[in-house]
Amino acid sequence: MGKIEKKFLTLKENKKRAFIVFVPFGFPDISLSEKIIETLDKTGVDFIEIGLPFSDPLADGPIIQEANQIALDRKATTDKLFYSLKKLKKSLVTPLIILTYYNPVYVYGLKKFLKDCRKAGVSGIMIVDLPFEEAGLYIKEAKKNYLDTIFFITPTTKIERAKKILSLSCGFIYYISVTGITGPKRIPLGELFSHLREIKKLKKDINICVGFGIHKKSQIKEIIKESDGVIVGSAIVKYIKDNYLEKDFLKRLSNYVKELCSAF
Repeated sequence: MGKIEKKFLTLKENKKRAFIVFVPFGFPDISLSEKIIETLDKTGVDFIEIGLPFSDPLADGPIIQEANQIALDRKATTDKLFYSLKKLKKSLVTPLIILTYYNPVYVYGLKKFLKDCRKAGVSGIMIVDLPFEEAGLYIKEAKKNYLDTIFFITPTTKIERAKKILSLSCGFIYYISVTGITGPKRIPLGELFSHLREIKKLKKDINICVGFGIHKKSQIKEIIKESDGVIVGSAIVKYIKDNYLEKDFLKRLSNYVKELCSAF
């Protein structure tokens, strides 16, 4: 059992749901990005999802796309990601999850990437554009490095395909709340809850966390009624963009995230 599943067991014992926050590495710059991760670690969130910037994302909306481009302009590379995480490793207590596309992993070298994830203290990985049909080597090497492999299910995923995804995922399933790209959205809760119940019927012990479109506390309060956790990304990235030049930015960010945490 990996660190992520252990964390979910602890949460369930305390009748709690997981709060996962997403931030792109290297935004607004590498130094401040490190401080943001350290700050988030002290806010009470359950997992920190760190995006490896990529120039051609398929699923990211304009908020995260802009942040990724700024990070790339500031030379936020895979090597620098691992350097930063290794530096922070001893001080962090919150499990880390890397979100990436397969191209940077392929260029870096799959086995090397996964080994360096382990050395940097990463607990799990999401590769947005890697279908399970092509993920055999990735899953095998991730297991060797004690990394949870987190796959995605969407509202359009067919039942048979969902069964296979559920059989291969460990840690949790990332359920994409609505079709389309990331960014603040109105989420049709009735439809969402129906899909979540269908997935739970397929595998009762799977953890399902919902992401995409979630940007306010009222949404979180509703979604955790039917899910094991919630992922907030674009709203936090926008908050960073709008406030990082303020002198007390890190304190403000901490208070903003703590306010979202209070929904749990």
